[in-house]
Amino acid sequence: MVVFLVVLILLLAALGVLGLALKIALAAFVGITIAVIAFAAVGYYMVRHQVRKAQRSFNSAVTTQRPSAMGTTVEVGRPTRDDPPVDDRY
Repeated sequence: MVVFLVVLILLLAALGVLGLALKIALAAFVGITIAVIAFAAVGYYMVRHQVRKAQRSFNSAVTTQRPSAMGTTVEVGRPTRDDPPVDDRY
């Protein structure tokens, strides 16, 4: 492969189009490099999103089933008005 590239560069130099060929090769290399970096960044953020999503679901599953240090559990939620009224004046 390297020999082919050397022969190609010598041929292009002999024909006088080496500058144009180098510009095209440089443009192709830069374009491919930018595309590879973009795909790697998108893949990285997709994997990171999935890992964080899995961590959130795992942490929520673990924290709801774990009893407190004193051995009692307290349900914390929104207050409801279903309780009967209690007269505590006496």
